[in-house]
Amino acid sequence: MRILFCFLYLLFLNTVTTEHTIEPALLETALGSIKGIKGVFTETGDILYEFRGIPFGKPPVGSLRFKKPVPFGFWKETLDATAFRSACPQNIPDFMPELSRPTTSEDCLFLNVYVPKSLDKLSNFSVMVWIHGGGFEVGFGNEEDLSRMAIDGDVIMVSFNYRLGIFGFLAINHPAAWGNYALWDQKLALQWVHDNIEMFGGNPSSVTIFGESAGGYSVSLQSLISSNNGLFHRAIAQSGVHSKILMRKQDEVQEYANQLSKKSLCPLGDEYKFVDCLRQKQVQELLEIADFYSTVSEDKLKRHIFFKSHSYPVVDGELFTENPIVSLEDKTSAVSQFFGSLDFISGTTSNEGSLLYLISFPELQEFYRFNVTEGVPHKVACEAILAPYVEKYLRGDGSIKEQMCNFYKADASTKEQSLRATELLADVMFTYPSIKMLEFHAALKNGKTYQYLFSKTSPDPFGGTPPEWFEGCGHGDDLIWLFKVGDHEISDDEKQFSKNLIQYWTSFAKSGRPIGGPESMFWIPFDLSGRMYLNFDIPTVLQSFYKMETSELWSDIYTLIEIYNNREEHDEL
Repeated sequence: MRILFCFLYLLFLNTVTTEHTIEPALLETALGSIKGIKGVFTETGDILYEFRGIPFGKPPVGSLRFKKPVPFGFWKETLDATAFRSACPQNIPDFMPELSRPTTSEDCLFLNVYVPKSLDKLSNFSVMVWIHGGGFEVGFGNEEDLSRMAIDGDVIMVSFNYRLGIFGFLAINHPAAWGNYALWDQKLALQWVHDNIEMFGGNPSSVTIFGESAGGYSVSLQSLISSNNGLFHRAIAQSGVHSKILMRKQDEVQEYANQLSKKSLCPLGDEYKFVDCLRQKQVQELLEIADFYSTVSEDKLKRHIFFKSHSYPVVDGELFTENPIVSLEDKTSAVSQFFGSLDFISGTTSNEGSLLYLISFPELQEFYRFNVTEGVPHKVACEAILAPYVEKYLRGDGSIKEQMCNFYKADASTKEQSLRATELLADVMFTYPSIKMLEFHAALKNGKTYQYLFSKTSPDPFGGTPPEWFEGCGHGDDLIWLFKVGDHEISDDEKQFSKNLIQYWTSFAKSGRPIGGPESMFWIPFDLSGRMYLNFDIPTVLQSFYKMETSELWSDIYTLIEIYNNREEHDEL
């Protein structure tokens, strides 16, 4: 499930480089020699090495478009890795001026490596691999500056690009285009890290993947691919995990293929010719053909804010032989065994529903006769969010919709009702899926499981100043405390909070135990009896049993969805 304009999931702020370049850095690797940057981290004077724009996959162009990535392999001349390379093609909307607009190219499969202190190949640094978000529609690896985490956490940091939109997810239920190319790109980048990070001083046996929003979703999916065993050992899924209903079904895939055929004038009769026809299209033409908004009717655009994106995975018979949640329900499956072997952190911000006021566009406000700056009425929660959800997953069952509407109704002020509406959106998309994934992991009783809630608000909220009625930490507003506190005037307590957060994340990467700085709160693991979680705020506190009533409701809803799915499958037979 996804909200309309789901690519808003992650903040796209300009990357700020905090080190001062002093000289080039040369490194000999098994792939060839690389010229990077040796710099000084200006806050501390520590040395940091950066290698930017290292190719890990051959350009996915021509006959390689809409195919699994091919390893780049070796290079003969010294590779210039002193500058970031192009992002993958993406459609960035004009109505979101705060989003970065990077240079793009189909030749975009590059990664970046940040090494603290020295290039000693015996350093044995733990490694953290960042997977960017953006709803699988926008984003790029170097949108966040990972240098501070590398220095303060004493770990190697890696980021990378992966294909987006139609380039990353075209699928037609046929061998001509099985889809999931974005996930294959991610997998290839992780394989590259495993095979090569030792040459940068990294420990391939101590790799943690982490990401936010679609990046968190990617982290959880990669953690459910058993062939990734050995590529990484710990995972942090921030504000996004996979859930059972997020896999695109065959009828959804076919419907989208039909739409693409009509818009592209590429006939669908012969699947191979159809895909070859799309390969002949220019990048910009494909972006326009596959533009997400153009596939949604004008009526739905003004009435609904809940849609499922076309840029999501499918069961392809290779990466996924079935929905991985189905595999996870069997504790003896290879998927369960791999997921259970990982140490796992997952959590959400205190109000992921901030997306609601960001995507309540004028047409929607006019249709429902409200002003989002003043508040969000109950009708919007019921009709714009719940109605399409119930229609899609519960056959429009009116009694279920009424039950859910009543649950998210506030009898008090307009402010309280508005916050209940944002809570609904958060619960649908982030909160319950995260809790469910934590429950799956804890039940396997192997790797350590940790839950968090992020309540500390941002000095620079995504999308600008929120409405007066809004409360809490919005979607993506946790990232500033990991990556960008140096860009803002903050208190000493906030500086220490940020340092502690980085220590929690990087100590987890080293040992599987998240430990903060001096006098920080001890983080007790999550299990099915105590259900402990760490609430990141000032002060950070340990709490338990997060949103149990909500979890019980959504557990019942998911059970009903399963019943309806089984009926549909029976009807098709």
